[in-house]
Amino acid sequence: MNKLALFLYFTMLFTPYLFVGETLASSGAEHTQYYRHIMFRETPYAVYRGIHQLHTDDSHNVALYAFDYDAQGRIKEISYQINGNMINANEVWDSFIWFAPKVKINYQPGKEVHTYYDSNDQQISAHGNVYQAVYTLDEDNNRVSLHFYDKQGEPSENAWNIHRYQWRTADGKVFEKRFNLLDEQQPIRPQFTFYEVELEYDQDGKLAFVRNLGLTGQPTNNESGAGIDRIVYDQEGNFSRWMVYDKDGNPVEGNRPMVHIGEHLYDAFGNKVGMRGFDRKGKRIPFSWGAYEHKLAYNEFGNQVSHIMFKSDGSFDRHLTLEYSDENTHITWLKSLDEHGQLTASPMLGGAAALRYVYQNDGTRQRELFSADMTTFSPSVQEDTE
Repeated sequence: MNKLALFLYFTMLFTPYLFVGETLASSGAEHTQYYRHIMFRETPYAVYRGIHQLHTDDSHNVALYAFDYDAQGRIKEISYQINGNMINANEVWDSFIWFAPKVKINYQPGKEVHTYYDSNDQQISAHGNVYQAVYTLDEDNNRVSLHFYDKQGEPSENAWNIHRYQWRTADGKVFEKRFNLLDEQQPIRPQFTFYEVELEYDQDGKLAFVRNLGLTGQPTNNESGAGIDRIVYDQEGNFSRWMVYDKDGNPVEGNRPMVHIGEHLYDAFGNKVGMRGFDRKGKRIPFSWGAYEHKLAYNEFGNQVSHIMFKSDGSFDRHLTLEYSDENTHITWLKSLDEHGQLTASPMLGGAAALRYVYQNDGTRQRELFSADMTTFSPSVQEDTE
């Protein structure tokens, strides 16, 4: 993962066991519901759920997820949009398991098929080479597996080197394994090295614990000493905190962030406006990537416009701003600023100071990099500033 992608990845961080079929709405006539955000999903076993609901009369001119339900109360489509226009990729998605502006869901006997669409409503491969994601359901419509396929219908892997997920349930818990095309077990994500996991959901169907069973099916610590992740939500359903323990339940600083407690802060609309970490004794500490604190700001449309990192002494570290198209559906500029608000080279932009996205008619975008003086940036002759 390159540095820009990693930066935006962490910007996004800060997206009884469940029944499936996306049936959280009551059955009846086809209808649409609107939400500012999607509840956190660590794995694709969980159903999509919206939080911070909007009503028809207040759902205009703000970034939202539109959930379309069929007459049986099943979600048939979710699109991320503003004023009816799909949002391209504005880096404020709430869940690890959300990879495109639109997801369509088709229900078949014993199957549930998800397909992905870009902001021009064209089907695309998402999150790697995933053109189609096919859930297998048991006789009670519980998800038991998920397989990925490419545009030609051949088995494929996602961006985390996963071809299939496998689930079983026992004692009120969900047990998950992931495999690549060579049938080798894979971690949850490359940066989150839990292999087989025991997932525990609370009575409201929110993920509460992720326990690492490693490659042996036994409680296991990974290389950072972590064996358990606990997830905590606030009263609005926001993912507000995670806590890391070893396999025996002792608090540790572990997993990629290398903190015991990670804390997300939100505004009244459910936008993540801050992130900070703590050690096992409750002392504030920096994350493994060096940031002591993240502060984010949003415009009136719900798009993130500023992300500032601070060092442990409280001093300024890095600042990235985001600019948007007139419709607020596309990022047009990423700019790195110093503490005086002037353009400056940044490792988050590969050593450039500004990045412009130029969108093509087919929905693709080209990247143009600039130095601090707004001349064209050439990585081959510039150093990647740390």
